[in-house]
Amino acid sequence: MNFKEICESINDIACIVSVRKTKDGFDEIRIVDGNEKYLASFDDRYKNNSFVPNMIYTHYIKRNLNFEEYSYRSAVKKELLHSYAFAEFLQSWLHMIFIPINYEDGDLSYCLYIMNISTSFVSENLATTTNDMQTKVLNAALKLANTDDFKLSLKGVTREIRKICNASFCCILLVDDFKNELEILAEDRELNTSVKHLIDYNDESFSELVKSWNKTIGDSNCIIISDENGMNYLKETNFEWYKSLQKNNINSLVLFRLKSNNKQIGYMWISDYKVDDTPKIKETLEITTFILGSQIGNYLLVEQLTVLSSVDLLTGLYNRNKFNNYIGDISAKTESIGLIFLDINGLKTVNDKYGHLEGDKLIIKASQTLKTVFKGKDIFRAGGDEFVVILKNVNEDEIHQSLEKLDKISARNKVSFAVGYSMTNDSKNIEKILKEADYNMYENKKKYYKSNQ
Repeated sequence: MNFKEICESINDIACIVSVRKTKDGFDEIRIVDGNEKYLASFDDRYKNNSFVPNMIYTHYIKRNLNFEEYSYRSAVKKELLHSYAFAEFLQSWLHMIFIPINYEDGDLSYCLYIMNISTSFVSENLATTTNDMQTKVLNAALKLANTDDFKLSLKGVTREIRKICNASFCCILLVDDFKNELEILAEDRELNTSVKHLIDYNDESFSELVKSWNKTIGDSNCIIISDENGMNYLKETNFEWYKSLQKNNINSLVLFRLKSNNKQIGYMWISDYKVDDTPKIKETLEITTFILGSQIGNYLLVEQLTVLSSVDLLTGLYNRNKFNNYIGDISAKTESIGLIFLDINGLKTVNDKYGHLEGDKLIIKASQTLKTVFKGKDIFRAGGDEFVVILKNVNEDEIHQSLEKLDKISARNKVSFAVGYSMTNDSKNIEKILKEADYNMYENKKKYYKSNQ
């Protein structure tokens, strides 16, 4: 068969791939020949490694399980396959088609690999890759665009993805390399699965494992472990991850990078899925993770802006803006409210004598003291040295107990507060008790300075 002629009949980049069959599947995958556009693209990417016909593909590029899976399914199983994916090493979108060739040469089977490269996302290419599975998942993912509770809706999308992929487990994991933090944004498990919640693994060793994923994925945007071949590859390249999967009886795995504005923000993990549907699942998640990455990125940006508008950056407590909005909300309700106003004693002296850096340290120490005493309660930094604690559904005895605890911990932390409180059984009287608590606090402050002259 004239493979060169077949390749030259294709307008896009094209090459012939051979797959050598074995009893258990396959072993060697070679690039038999390519058209002029393929050779030209090859020269652009591999300047120091000229193309030689019929070489094993790993002679030119790192081993890629996804390429192997598609080549095997197309050449040996005679499946027509499409894929639309972002290639990390090219920083471009690839529209790929694997076409089976009805020709065998002993234990060799062949397919035609066609590739179109674009530096931008082309939505029209979805028309050729969309399958029923993909349509269902994309419809679920697009619901996130119109939701009042993003996290709850994302959990629903995660459940839909797990079910559609016939998987035991699906999870969306956020990774903040700068803060060295992991967040499980959403997950869903099959009812009777033995797979644990990802939170059960979320410790220091798991964090180190997550850091190793990018290297294992390499130039691709995902890694797919669907058989013994994939597990052996993982065993060779990331033994600790391989051991973790074996220990937890995970037999198949799909892990996709999640990106927003070309910045990685996390991963989507699917395990113990229906491996016969691997190509469809890969096609589905290529586009789904692209859309989800964008939506999650927008959500994180809004969350960040919300934090900036409502949180004091020095202490991590709610700020004055949040306090004003909070008061406006609770004044429309009917519930018992206790207000505690606090002012740091001696902050001006520290600022004048030692500088504002030391003053900031005192403010931070004061905020940490309040977080310890009023753990889980709403605490606000209302001004430079002023704080407010709002307690719902409490009585006066409980407030006194909290203030006694505050005295002990403040003394231990070497920070002093002027304190005033007030309470009401009807939060519609919030303006009245605001004034009372403020007045009581300043009276307490007068006593402090009078006794410390």
